Amino acid sequence: MYLETERLIINNLSLDDLEFLTDLDADPLVRKFIDGKVKTIDETRQYLSENIDGYLRHGFGRYAVRVKEDLKPIGICGFLMENYGVDFGYRFSQSAWGQGIAKEAGNSVIRYGVDRLKLKRIVGIVLPDNIASEKVLISCGFTFVGMDEVWNKEIKRYEITQ
Repeated sequence: MYLETERLIINNLSLDDLEFLTDLDADPLVRKFIDGKVKTIDETRQYLSENIDGYLRHGFGRYAVRVKEDLKPIGICGFLMENYGVDFGYRFSQSAWGQGIAKEAGNSVIRYGVDRLKLKRIVGIVLPDNIASEKVLISCGFTFVGMDEVWNKEIKRYEITQ
């Protein structure tokens, strides 16, 4: 998979991304609204492998988001198959925050999911106090459908349906 936006290249994660992902998932602020726990290198390696396997099993996973000018990875964005459906999610290095990167990557990945993968329903979940991510979901075309509980946490559930 390969997408290009004004500032970004979005493509499949590879084993070469382990160091970047390990650094990303070791940042407690990046993980604050996910589960609040930093990941070890072994946990990150497992997560990376699950995404690579997902490309083969489901045709999608989370994708690497890279700066177009130097291909430096700055985050991940994409889909995972969860028990509640196809989940849309992302996370970015703090250096990328506040620049519209999540919206830019998100819109491109959502278009890919709808147009190329033919996904009929995409779910985005956020913790109630994660206002920034909620704004990203809305800007990517998600509609609030209600409160729900996922992994023993109350969440706001958003969806795109075709």
